Amino acid sequence: MDKRIALFFDIDGTLLDNKTKSILPLTQYILEELNKKTNYDLYLSTGRSLATLGKIAPYKKYFKGMNLSNGQEIYIGEKAYFGTPIAKQTIKKLLMRAEVEMVSIGLILKNEIVMNFFTNESHFNFIHYVQAKVTNLNHKPFDFTKDVLQVWLFASNEIIQTYREVFPNLDFIDWGGYGADVLPHGASKANGIQKIANLIGYEKANMYAFGDGDNDAPMFEVVGTSVAMGNGSILAKKKATMITDESSNDGLYKAIMQLKLLD
Repeated sequence: MDKRIALFFDIDGTLLDNKTKSILPLTQYILEELNKKTNYDLYLSTGRSLATLGKIAPYKKYFKGMNLSNGQEIYIGEKAYFGTPIAKQTIKKLLMRAEVEMVSIGLILKNEIVMNFFTNESHFNFIHYVQAKVTNLNHKPFDFTKDVLQVWLFASNEIIQTYREVFPNLDFIDWGGYGADVLPHGASKANGIQKIANLIGYEKANMYAFGDGDNDAPMFEVVGTSVAMGNGSILAKKKATMITDESSNDGLYKAIMQLKLLD
């Protein structure tokens, strides 16, 4: 019997073309064809939460499971597994600092996205990229009985660095030139993949990961084959076993074909 093969796909800049923010025809083709392989299991592996899948939601049918919120939300079939929430005192301190400095942050809960307030930049991101229903506190108090799995910090890299220094118990994963995912120390896509591998029984040699960002670098280290997109970050490319073309130039399709996953 063929051993099961697990393929983990990042969304933004990988499944979604980094220029048009859409699924290209050849990307849809490989999802359809890979899904037909009886010994292949496909997974989403992203910093996005269940509530923020946006344009990718119609393609969920191709995936056995999802490694979301950088490993803080895992779904396999109908079963859900959640990581450790960020400490409530830390969230209070984070919100207080953000309010004083007028920094927009998104709080990622199990079934909800909460913004402390919108700035032009964060509003643009939600309208054009995230496309999710959001509870806008508009400077009103947050309900601290709710658990926060992840935070999105909408700020320049310079501002993010100041938060990194003040909150050593949190990990800040830069999006690039602007913004960051904020997680409990040690949380990552890699943790989520390892949990899935333990639950299902995948062998490392039969696990593949495709991504483009700094948050993909940890998952590249726990799979047998890792592919960084041509539009990927320096860190992602450094940690990958293979670099393909940009997502806008059908890099994902080219990687799948080069790896002979559809032969």
